[in-house]
Amino acid sequence: MAQDVNWYWQKVEKILHDDVHMIDHTKKVLEYVQQIASDQIGIGIEEKRRIEVIALLHDIGILAAEKKHGSRAGKFQHIEGPPLVREITKQAEEKPEFIERVAYIVGNHHNFSKADGIDFQILIEADMLVNLQNEKIKKNRLEEFIDKFFKTKKGKELARQIYL
Repeated sequence: MAQDVNWYWQKVEKILHDDVHMIDHTKKVLEYVQQIASDQIGIGIEEKRRIEVIALLHDIGILAAEKKHGSRAGKFQHIEGPPLVREITKQAEEKPEFIERVAYIVGNHHNFSKADGIDFQILIEADMLVNLQNEKIKKNRLEEFIDKFFKTKKGKELARQIYL
């Protein structure tokens, strides 16, 4: 039987153990994912769980990327993340289609044009809600960005509430 979100959280904490920033980042992304997903009509319990697992594992390859490539850049996370995702989700006894969907999104989550489903869109919006805190964007540009980038009602609402 597949594991719950708490089981995944323990795995993430074990891998990111010394990186307080990444643990905090992951926690915030998970919180935003939960808020956005709960507002989406038509998302069932299993899809919600998959989106939460995606949130927890989305940056799982960041330390391996830094170690192997000397960089935390997205392109290296996209290389190192999916093998870790497959290993963890197999340990959790997930179905093959679940494993591959999570691996695909983790392996592409900085390539916004590859967002091909609501699960992917929710993840990139939640991640962006956290990452925008570090960006220096003028208010008028930010408003334009939010209107263009955010596609879910709740994601747009949260972005406007936090940043405008």
